[in-house]
Formats: sequence, structure tokens, C-alpha cells
Amino acid sequence: MFRLACLSLISGLVLAAPAQADNRRDLVDGYVERIVVNALDEPDRHEPYFTETQLLNDFTLSFVEAYTGAVRMAKAAGSVVLFETDAMTGDPNRCPIGKVGVIDRTRADTRNMIDVSLQTPDCGDNFPEGGHRLMFIFEPVAGSSSRYAIDDVLRPLESGGWFSLKAWLERQASGKPVPWR
Repeated sequence: MFRLACLSLISGLVLAAPAQADNRRDLVDGYVERIVVNALDEPDRHEPYFTETQLLNDFTLSFVEAYTGAVRMAKAAGSVVLFETDAMTGDPNRCPIGKVGVIDRTRADTRNMIDVSLQTPDCGDNFPEGGHRLMFIFEPVAGSSSRYAIDDVLRPLESGGWFSLKAWLERQASGKPVPWR
């Protein structure tokens, strides 16, 4: 009888527990860690954003197609680099990052998105005052109710609006390159 009561209590707690959280925050936290390490400008500690494993597991198919198309066009043009600055932040100075803020901005009337703020010290010209802001955009992974993949990374432009990493990659892949940043 006691065992039955304990099993009932445990099963009730399990059913009452919140559903397993999706992977969006874990993905963002992983990329924020890479951004922080890469901002240190220590080549021995560089953390790549777009390895084969990351592209296959962390990003949507349309993002991967844009990325691989941009790489293909860069190679055909004889370019030795795809990104002139940090691929995520656009930071040319490799300014160290201090405080990090992560907020889930997803609502019923918006896309799945997580807002990241990266505070930095004053690093001179060509740098957003106070740091960087990134918006990670997600799409659900087909056949899963709790897995998401990164579909785009946005950052605000000084002129207003947003710079879309995916749109930039798509433009590069189309053979009509546009300046980075």
C-alpha cells in the first residue's frame, strides 16, 4: 500500500512538472560563450561558429544553404575569408565582453526569438556604444515539439533596421556580393 501511494505521488509530480524546455536557450548560451571567447582576440582560443557539426545540428537548412553558397562564391572569387570581422557581432576591434543579458522575446504574435545584449568597454571608433545586441531567430525542427534550429542572427544597424546574417549570406551566394557589416 505504501509503495502504491509513493508511486502515485511520484507519477503525479512528474505529470505536474513543466514540460521539458526547448533547446533555444542552450543554443544561444553556447554561441554567446563562443562570442565572448572570440572577443578576447586570442587565436589559440578561437571558437568557430560554423563547423560542419554546428551547421548540421544548430542551423536550419535554409541558413546552411545560404552559408555554403556564400563559401562557394567566395572560393570561386579567390577570396581567403568570408567574414572581414566577427561573424556574429560584426566587431572589427575584438573588444572584450563584460556583462551578458539574454531575454526570450517570443510571443504568440512574433517569431521564436531570443535577444542578447553584450556589454563592452569603450573600444574606440566603429563600435556600437555600450556593446552589441543580437537577435537569434529560430524555426522548429521538423518532427519535434521541443527542438529548434537557428534560422538567422540579426543585429541593429546604426541607420535603423536590422542586419540579417542570413540575408547577407544569401546575397553573397547569389553572386551579387554586398559589403560586410
